[in-house]
Amino acid sequence: MGPRHRKTRATVVRAGRTTTMVSLADWFGGQLLAPVDTSTIQAIIGRPREELPGAELWVMARLDAGAAEFLALRGWTPCEEPAEASGKDERRLRVGMPVQTVRPTRAA
Repeated sequence: MGPRHRKTRATVVRAGRTTTMVSLADWFGGQLLAPVDTSTIQAIIGRPREELPGAELWVMARLDAGAAEFLALRGWTPCEEPAEASGKDERRLRVGMPVQTVRPTRAA
């Protein structure tokens, strides 16, 4: 049996005209970036390129891949979370949230 796809959270780190770089939470701890066509991410989120950094999506990936080209990313869907304490059953996309991949350390 070959490698299996697993659902993981992807965060847009950088969005260029043709290529967007995403961090996958469950692939090398989110520390490595994988390229995706910007048009794919824009179509899923429905936002202009300038608003993509920080957006979070769900994606199916082969998380045992040793390199980005073997992730075989598919099945993209937007991450949604309940609206903040509004009491309504609304959902909103997590777009424009700051991305921090390295924790700050105190200077000695």
